[in-house]
Amino acid sequence: MRKCARLFAAIAALAIFVDASRARAASPSPELVNLERQVSLELAHVRDSGPTDPNKRKQLFDASNLEQKGEAAIKSGDYKSAEDSLLQARTILRQLSD
Repeated sequence: MRKCARLFAAIAALAIFVDASRARAASPSPELVNLERQVSLELAHVRDSGPTDPNKRKQLFDASNLEQKGEAAIKSGDYKSAEDSLLQARTILRQLSD
């Protein structure tokens, strides 16, 4: 009986260790987190300036959608797609702020 309990405890400990290492590997890189933060701040800044030109408002809408798509991709673990979306959004926002 003790052998069975020890074996069960060892398997449970191993499962917890493997699950914890997967969780660490599944987190986004600090660079991606920083990029998401920068894009969010730039988006807020451009929104505050409130472009009135219809073309610029469309670009702002597109950048906002890309930022939301990037955030959703981060939550789902698709970090490459998140980075692509956030970089596109940042490019649009920088064009708008010029």
